[in-house]
Parts: sequence; C-alpha cells; structure tokens
Amino acid sequence: MEITAYVELTEAQRRVLGDFQKVTVRTALCEPVVVATITTFQQQNIQLTIDANGIIQKVKVEDQDESHRL
Repeated sequence: MEITAYVELTEAQRRVLGDFQKVTVRTALCEPVVVATITTFQQQNIQLTIDANGIIQKVKVEDQDESHRL
C-alpha cells in the first residue's frame, strides 16, 4: 500500500492505515459475495461486503471492547 498524505499523519493514523494490509476474506451466505475483515491495532473490526462485480455493498465497524465507544 502506498500512502500519500498532504498533512502530517499521527502515529496512530499510520498504524490504522498499515492495518489495511492485513485482510481476512471469507465467503458470505449468499455467494458470490465475500466479506473482507480488517482488524486495526485498536481492536476495531471493519467488515466490507463485496459483490461479484467488486462493488462494496455494506460496511460495518465494530469495537471489540464496547466500553471505548463515544
């Protein structure tokens, strides 16, 4: 992944963007849709539901520890 930034990124921002290099993909219940999951260093799960045409159908973000939600 190449990151081009016009502002200075914080270390935490760099780490989250770096986490996007580690993706777990599984088959969804309604094939040929797949679900890609990215887990950030802050233990957030980002799930992308992607159809056969490469279109993102759904995005879900959840914290593994709900006590840190604002």
